[in-house]
Amino acid sequence: MRDLQRLIYAFLFGALAIYGEARGAARLEPLTVGYSSFSGAYAPLWVAVEEQLGRKHGLDLKAIYAGRVRPQQLLASGEVPFVIATGTGALTSHILNVKDQVIVLTFINKVSSGIFAKPSIKSAEELRGKTIATGRPGAFADTMVRYVLRAKLNLTPDRDVKLLPMGEAALTFPALEKGIAEAASLTMPYTLIAKKMGFRELVDYDRVGVVYPYNTVTTLRPTLAKQPELVDRLLRTMIDGIAVFKTDKQKSLAVLKKYMRGAGDDILDATYEETKPGIEDNPTPSLDVVKTGLEILSHQYPQANKTDASAIIDTSFMRKIEQSGYIRSVYHR
Repeated sequence: MRDLQRLIYAFLFGALAIYGEARGAARLEPLTVGYSSFSGAYAPLWVAVEEQLGRKHGLDLKAIYAGRVRPQQLLASGEVPFVIATGTGALTSHILNVKDQVIVLTFINKVSSGIFAKPSIKSAEELRGKTIATGRPGAFADTMVRYVLRAKLNLTPDRDVKLLPMGEAALTFPALEKGIAEAASLTMPYTLIAKKMGFRELVDYDRVGVVYPYNTVTTLRPTLAKQPELVDRLLRTMIDGIAVFKTDKQKSLAVLKKYMRGAGDDILDATYEETKPGIEDNPTPSLDVVKTGLEILSHQYPQANKTDASAIIDTSFMRKIEQSGYIRSVYHR
């Protein structure tokens, strides 16, 4: 009889535990976020997904790669309410007088990119008459190389230097490696791979003073108005992702290895070490950085100089989170 009672109690406790877990899972709100590239800059999102950091804030967080489709198209279609991508899409939409996109968080304000060339090209001046592989027209790599050529190197794109759009970042480095182009505008981790393979770094964008809203959380204005709590919960989750990335190297390397498939351990380690200091502890969007971004884009879009930078960002969510003490709390300060 006692054995039967024990069996019944065990069954009831097990059923209650399963029911409790199911209720807890049911309370989580599904949220899918788009991201646009496979580089260390996206590690806070990947860490948040893999470590299920969204659960703390009531989110069942998933991430979808949006590189083959412009991330802003995912926003416009309603497929995802947030994307993590460079600020180029949001800035360009405002320049073109489509003002529904808003940046609510900026992970990185440095670009960690540069122009690499075959070893026989020894200076930027020698790029004259050569071909530079870059991203799709209007994308970050294309925008940045055009700006640097004009503003920093006194070279006119499409006249002094031919630009060869390759599409995704993963296709740009092979164009340099296979000799399709004499140079390429590269982002991490391809900058690290290029150095390892002996290609010459002609220009480091950070060293020539380029700042830009390089990696952002962007959403649509109606989302801010209709779902402010969802915005708050996602931003807190991203702050958690930043904190884990910065304080737990081994866990972060494991996540980088999963998403940056094919990268060797040395490249993963270098990616971590170069990315970590560039990610902001307090990722509130910077008005000054957005203004610089518009200046950079003005070389392609003259009307950028008349675009209202303050309309592109909403800092109210991050200010509220900062004032609550949450950012200090995740670092136990």
